[in-house]
Amino acid sequence: TKGQAVTPTAAGTQAAGGTLTPDFSTSNHFTATFGAGNLTIANPTNIKAGQCGILALKQDSVGSRTVSWGGNWHWSGGTPPTLTTAANATDIISWCTTTTSFIAASLAIANVQ
Repeated sequence: TKGQAVTPTAAGTQAAGGTLTPDFSTSNHFTATFGAGNLTIANPTNIKAGQCGILALKQDSVGSRTVSWGGNWHWSGGTPPTLTTAANATDIISWCTTTTSFIAASLAIANVQ
């Protein structure tokens, strides 16, 4: 349908060394800010084949945070992208599911400030 908009699920600032487990039944668009450490994006729950969306990851005011990914996330070329590490920068990951355990993902927009 025309003109659809989705309210992003705000995961908020993550704990240092935390794990974010997106629940794909709540939204197709997620936002999260790194806490005082690196972040693991776990395999989402409630995946349906054919879902697509975005995940916006924002560095905190320090930056230099990295992310690791659950095994259901699959990347162009087979390797997750290197995210921007500048303080307060945002990277946007786009994703689509092909099955309930396969998420095709790519870095859509890097270093939004």
